Formats: sequence, structure tokens, C-alpha cells
Amino acid sequence: MQKQIRKLTEMAIAGDLPEIHKWYQENRELPLSTIEFYEKILKPVMESVGSLWEKNKITVAEEHLATASIDYLMTQLRYQIVHPGELKKSPSILLFCLEGEQHSLGLKMVSDVFRESKWNVKFLGSSVPTEEVIKTIDKWEPDAIGISIALSPLLPKLKDCLTLISEVRKDVDILVGGRVVSLYNLEDFGIDNVHFCRDLRDIESFALNAQKKSQPVLSKGDS
Repeated sequence: MQKQIRKLTEMAIAGDLPEIHKWYQENRELPLSTIEFYEKILKPVMESVGSLWEKNKITVAEEHLATASIDYLMTQLRYQIVHPGELKKSPSILLFCLEGEQHSLGLKMVSDVFRESKWNVKFLGSSVPTEEVIKTIDKWEPDAIGISIALSPLLPKLKDCLTLISEVRKDVDILVGGRVVSLYNLEDFGIDNVHFCRDLRDIESFALNAQKKSQPVLSKGDS
């Protein structure tokens, strides 16, 4: 596996999409689920790229190339996820990166985990102003909300955002993930219904459990 990670990291930094596509075709039959592929291959590649950038061993341009390359590969993988049409009776989640947070690859992985768990997903992308989030919550009324944050200077803004969301929707589950969740204890934010997720396994567990809880309600309504 380490050899695969090292090779994919080199191709991503080079922005070699033809070789990445070839690599994908050769390895698409690996006995890994989507979440296992993300956790065991793509996340280590992203961490390796980030480490090289922090040590000034690659340029900003190469880091951007690597990010775009990984995004391309994730697009290929996304076609494998079953989309059984419009899931009107499935739970829904609104996903976005906190305002000021530009990195959305991790959130795209989260989006795929929810889609694979048969959720309706609205993906707003990077650096979304809180007021726009509130408008979307009012309009769409999601069952859950997912927020991505990687930068510690944004923690005060995160608390403000969580407070505003909880005022608008006291009943909604709020998931918070990203690098800072692994670095800091955020439990003392003191806001109800907030789940701090350290990895994709936490996300998958929430998605599947919430999906199961919603099934009896949905079936009863249809009977």
C-alpha cells in the first residue's frame, strides 16, 4: 500500500492526469470500499502533500496541482457510488466549509460517504458566509448540517456560526470535522446537538445510524 501511496503522491504533485487515470484503471478493483480507499490511500496522499509543502519541498503551484489531481481522482470514484434516483424520503444534510476555509477536499469525501449511505446532500463548497448558510437552512430545512474547518484561527467564527445555527434550528444535528477537531478539545463550546467527527468512520457511523432511525418514521408515513 505504501508503494501505491508514494506513486500516487508523485503523480498528483506533477499534475499528471493521464497517468493518474491509468493508475485508477489498474487499481479500481482493489478490495476497498469508498471510505477505505479515502482513509487508506487518498488521505495519506493529502497528508504527504501537505507535509512536503510545509517543509518547502514543493511549491504552492505544485500543492495546487496535487489538490486538483486528487479532486479529479475523486470524481472518477464518485461514479461508482450508487444513485438510486431522487431520494425524497431519505434524510438530508447540508455541507459547507466555514467562511474563510478554502480547503474542501475533505468535505467532498464526507459528501460521498453520505451519498453512499443514501442521504440527500446539498454541497455548498468552500468559504460560505454564515448568513448564506442560515438562508439555505431556512429554505431547505435539512435534517443535519456538516461544517468543515481546518484552520485554528477560525475557531471563534466556528462558535459564532454554531450559535446562530442552533438559534434557527434547535433540533438539527450539527457535525463538525476537519484538522482542528483532532488538535483541540472543542466539547466545551456548550452547544447542543453538535457532533465532533475525527475521521470518516465517525461520519459513516452517524450517517448509517441516522438513516436507520429515519426508516420506521418514513415507512409508517407511507403505510
